[in-house]
Amino acid sequence: MLDDKYNPVPGVMEGVPSSRDYNGGFASKLMAKDLNLAAASAEEVGHKSALISKAHEIYKKMCEDGHETKDFSCVFRHFYNGKDEV
Repeated sequence: MLDDKYNPVPGVMEGVPSSRDYNGGFASKLMAKDLNLAAASAEEVGHKSALISKAHEIYKKMCEDGHETKDFSCVFRHFYNGKDEV
């Protein structure tokens, strides 16, 4: 299903964070916090989740690099270009 309400690619849609230099929206620091909670919960029940760990690592790095207040979709630019250009 195509989500036509939110797009991480700048210039595709108006009124979404990617069209405002990733300002507004759900902050990357909140995504990192939620992923940390998910990792702790998984560990608590003995579940190993490489995807949660990797995602948390990515968002933690994005925050350390100064993008903590940018919308979580700013991570798109890191993967699309192969480097962080946010």
